[in-house]
Amino acid sequence: MTTPYQCSSGLERFLRHPGGPVTIGSASPLAKPAAAGVAIRPNTDPRAAELEDMSEWSAQQFKPSIPGQTMASTAANHATSISMSTRPGSYELHFICDGPTGARFSMSSNGAGTVDPVGVPCNGVTFTAAVDVPAPGADVSMAPFGGADGRYAVRLVPSRSPG
Repeated sequence: MTTPYQCSSGLERFLRHPGGPVTIGSASPLAKPAAAGVAIRPNTDPRAAELEDMSEWSAQQFKPSIPGQTMASTAANHATSISMSTRPGSYELHFICDGPTGARFSMSSNGAGTVDPVGVPCNGVTFTAAVDVPAPGADVSMAPFGGADGRYAVRLVPSRSPG
């Protein structure tokens, strides 16, 4: 398993194996960014398993992986939102949900609406839209129809420039 990692940040990864769930964590000392320590310990937090399950689910929905993509996912039975780190630019938005019959979806960047609220069916079909992100970061909001439990995944893929 390979995971991209910047030496200036910490990383925790949940892993299932026959001996039980573990968390693998790494951190680099700020004074020596080329060195990193790794710790493996039993995972006692069930939330990590749930987050990893969401990560696996969203990766399955958005195959193949596309260079430069930014992905996020969450689960909820109420209105919720996700903040995504992304650069200003033009993107293709992919949104998919599972659980409720549908969800209300919207997206903004720095307070400016990039996708007006729209009803999206949760039927296994990916909702796509061309979006312009005018400022760093994007906030996506979704609310399940009828308050049903739902899983949501969002992906932003940089638009290809002609040429």
